[in-house]
Parts: sequence; C-alpha cells; structure tokens
Amino acid sequence: MARLVSRGAALYVRASTEHQNYSTDHQESALREYAVQHDFEVIAIYRDEGRSGLTLNRRNGLLQLLNDVQSGQAGYVAVLVYDVSRWGRFQDVDESAYYEYACRKAGIMISYCAEPFTNDGSPLATLLKGLKRAMAAEYSRELSAKVFRAQCRLTAAGYKQGGSAGYGLRRQCHSADGLTLRTLEIGERKSLPTDRVGFVLGPSEEVAVVCRIFDMCTDREMPDTKIAEILNAEGLTNQFGRTWSAHNVKGILTNEKYAGTLIFNRSTQRLRSSRRPNDTDKWVRVEDAFPGIVSNEMFNKTKQVRLCRGKHWTDDEMLDGLREILVEHGNVSADLIDNSCLPSAKSYALRFRGLVAAYEAAGVSGPSLSRATIARFRIRCVTKDMAIELERCALRAKAKVEQLTTRTYRINGVIVRLLCTRCRYERSHPCWKVTVRHSPPADFVVWIRMNEANEEVAQIYLLPVQSFPEHQYLWPSTRTLLRYQQFAYASMSRVFGLD
Repeated sequence: MARLVSRGAALYVRASTEHQNYSTDHQESALREYAVQHDFEVIAIYRDEGRSGLTLNRRNGLLQLLNDVQSGQAGYVAVLVYDVSRWGRFQDVDESAYYEYACRKAGIMISYCAEPFTNDGSPLATLLKGLKRAMAAEYSRELSAKVFRAQCRLTAAGYKQGGSAGYGLRRQCHSADGLTLRTLEIGERKSLPTDRVGFVLGPSEEVAVVCRIFDMCTDREMPDTKIAEILNAEGLTNQFGRTWSAHNVKGILTNEKYAGTLIFNRSTQRLRSSRRPNDTDKWVRVEDAFPGIVSNEMFNKTKQVRLCRGKHWTDDEMLDGLREILVEHGNVSADLIDNSCLPSAKSYALRFRGLVAAYEAAGVSGPSLSRATIARFRIRCVTKDMAIELERCALRAKAKVEQLTTRTYRINGVIVRLLCTRCRYERSHPCWKVTVRHSPPADFVVWIRMNEANEEVAQIYLLPVQSFPEHQYLWPSTRTLLRYQQFAYASMSRVFGLD
C-alpha cells in the first residue's frame, strides 16, 4: 500500500482542443501555487491531454485517478482540480457528482482551486457546484449547436465536413475567401481552421475504375462480389492499397457523391452519444456541388438495378431462376448462382433447407452435384461465418484487427490466416489438407476442420506456422489428429480466451 502523506495531494489537469487558454501547463502551474499556499505536498499528477470532458471514455488520467482512489493505493488526501469544468462537462450532471462522491467516500476531498467557493460540503458549496456543472454541460451543448449550424452552412456552400474523399475523388483545400490552395493527400489535414475543403476528381485511372464499376453493375448486372473479383484479378487495389471487397464496391455504388451530390447529417452522434441515423428530411443535400464521376441518370439506374436485385423473391421465382441458369449454362452450381442476379447460394440453402433440396425442387439436380461440390459449398458458407466470428471475437477481446486479404488478418501485429478444409479420403482413411504456408505469409493459421461427413465444424485449431518449418502442407488424418490436440479449441471465442 502507498505511504499516506498527511498533507499529500494529487493534481488532475485536462485540456480539450477548443480551449487553449486551459492548457495543462497553465493548470498545473496554478494548482502548484495553490498547493504551496494551502500547505499541500504534491505527490502525483494525472493528465488528460486533448480529451473531451463529455464522457469518461479515453480519459486515462481520470480513470487512473479513480482506480487509485478506490483501490486504496492513492497515498494522498486531496485532489486539486482547476475548476468544475476541468473535472468534466458531463451532460448528466449527476455523473460528475458521482465521480466526486467516489473520491469523497474514500476519504479524499476534491478542491476546485479557481472557483470562488470552497468545496467544504456546505449547502452553499453544493448549490454552486450543481450550478457550475450545469453551466459546464450547457456550454458544450451550445457549442455543439453552433458548430452544427456552421457545418450546415458550409455544406450548403458545397464544402465537405470531415472524412476521407473515397476512391476516385480527392479533397481540395480552399481559403476562407474562396481561393484554391492545393489538393490534400490521403491523411493530410487542412492548414488553418478557417480553410474549407471540397471534392475534386481524383486520378484518371481511379475515375475510369469507378465508371467501370457502375457499368458492370448496370449494363452487365454483375453482383458486388463478382465486380470485386474482377478488380482483384486485374491487380487493382482500393484507396487504402488493399484488395477489393463486395463492401467496397457497394460503398461506391450507393454513395451519391459519385454523382456530384453532397450530403451531410445522415446520422447524428453529438455530445459523444450513440450514433443514430437521421430521417431523410433532416439531411443537408446539395446536388451538383462538384463535378460527379457518373451522371445522375447512371446513378439512378444503378439504384433501380440494386432495388430489383434486393427485392423479396418468392419460392417459385427462385426456382425459375435456377432453371434459367440451367438453360443458359447447361448446369447449375453455387458459383453460377452467386454470379447471377439471383439471391445468393446461401440464401437458397436457407430457404430450401439445403442447396441440393433447392436443385431438386427446381428439377435441375444431376451428376454435377457431386458430394465434393456440396462439401465445397458448405465450406464456403462456414468460412464466411467463421470469418465474421473471428473478427467479432477479436473486437470483443479489444484487439486491433486489420484485414489484409479475403481471409488474412493482422491482429495486434500478428498475421493470421483463416482456413476451412473438408474431409477427404486417402486409402480409405479420412484426412484433411492444411496449407500452412501461403502468400501472404502468416504467423498463425486458424484451421477450421469439418467433420467426416463435411456437415459441420468438428474442431478449431490455432497452428503456429513456425512449428512446421519444413512443411507447406499438412495432412492430418484420424490416426494423427492427436498430434495437433495441443493446438485445438472448442470454439472461436476460446481461441481469443473469451470463454
């Protein structure tokens, strides 16, 4: 336990970006002067640099202070704070009072050194503190309202309010009087707070790719997944230098900025509240705010195509679609379904309790539906589900996750590849092929092993690649699975130590 200093005090300082006159150095200087005048010995200081006082989130200084106080490890009898607003601008003033009460309950008093009252628990001090807390909260509300009105005015004038430009577009910086200054690079910020940022067309190569994406969706009626596959096959990358995904493609096809329309206030997250979508009548919408990459006609056509694709399909319509694929291609497969404008193969499996059942209901089942084909489809579905589960568990474990390729991730700096394999039979023995080394190289392989019937997941393994230095492939069988038992887990959550 920390040694208790009879007149020991801790300093708490916080500065947010909008209040430079409340710099932490200024606060610390004033607090140390107060400590000398009141015979306190400063033995600790807690800082929150550039942190909003609206919530406790990310305020590591205050969090550490409360932890030390409640654990009995503080070693001081008072906490000196510049004023009530530095303790926080909590929108619920009871929250501010609660944190002060937690300190007082532990025998540590809070002194607001720049306030015109002494925090001695008297009725007058309690009344003034409540008023000051309400004023601190109201200041943030008023400031938020002023900022929002200014953002609406700037949007109406054709200027963008924060965020990246997106693929095919760039941000151009303008001075307050409208002079064009320069084009901002990705991640670069404007020089002055008074500068404005608008959209301009990006490199011609990117503009051409955006036009192709719209053409592939409307004229060739390709699904997002197929468009992403084509772009990746050509070696093209998105604005972050990564491979394309269906999500990236959808983001382009559904964003009106590519038609030159600027939209602000789609959602609200003011005063650190939870993000919530706004009704369209609250959007600030400016058409022809800048030259678009595609015309309004093309964008509206794309929107209509996607609406038709996203409609509710009856059983008969879905089965007719399978028959049309058979007539056009001579056979039916999960790949052909996914590359058509029909619902996905997984949707068929869910609707008809299996892909084979859907084929049989449509009268298109045949020799192409081998056991291996069915197994491969199941593996595709399992892989997608397990990829979602991996990302969900990693985020629950508060890990930093970055997707490098379709099934490769960087998790807290470690490269992890997800692999799901079906059961095969070699010389009548069930076995599984596990690719240990792959491009890009990974540190670990999360191997999802299907059961012998290839109907469900049997086990999950976390294989360290360095443990198999001489192997590109592993061929575990039912006779050798015990060798890998040390790497086995019952679920993805256990891989991340959540269960």
